[in-house]
Amino acid sequence: MAVDAAALRSIRSLKRALSKAPITSVARIASRAAPAMSELAGTAFDAGQTVYGSARPRSVEGDALTLERTGATRRAMAFVATGRDIRTTRLPRYARWLIGRFDILPNGPLPLVWRERLREIAARVLYDQIHGGGVGGP
Repeated sequence: MAVDAAALRSIRSLKRALSKAPITSVARIASRAAPAMSELAGTAFDAGQTVYGSARPRSVEGDALTLERTGATRRAMAFVATGRDIRTTRLPRYARWLIGRFDILPNGPLPLVWRERLREIAARVLYDQIHGGGVGGP
C-alpha cells in the first residue's frame, strides 16, 4: 500500500486509505503514527500556534491566549492507535469549540508537517516489512 497525497488530505481520507490496506501493515503504521500525531499537536499547542503553523489569534485586549485554565485540554490532546484506527483520547466538552476556533487539532485537511511525518512513518514501516527488517514492528 502506498500512502499517496490523496490519502493524507484529511484524517477521514487517511482512515479510508488505512481501511483498504493489509491489517498487519496498518496496525504497525497506526501504532507509530498515533504518538507522532500527539507530539505534533502538543508541540503546536505549547508554542501558541495552530496545528497549521500560524499564530494563535490574540485576545480582545491583544494578549496571547494560552487556552489553559486547568490543563485538561492539553492533557487530553493525544492520539491512540486502536488496531487499524487512530483516534483522539476523550476530549473535554469544550475542546470541539477550541478545535473549530483555534485549530488545536486538525479540522479538515491535515497540516503539511503532519502529512510529511505520516508519509515517512508509513514508508519506513512498509520498507521494513518488505525487506524483512524487524524494526517495523509495533
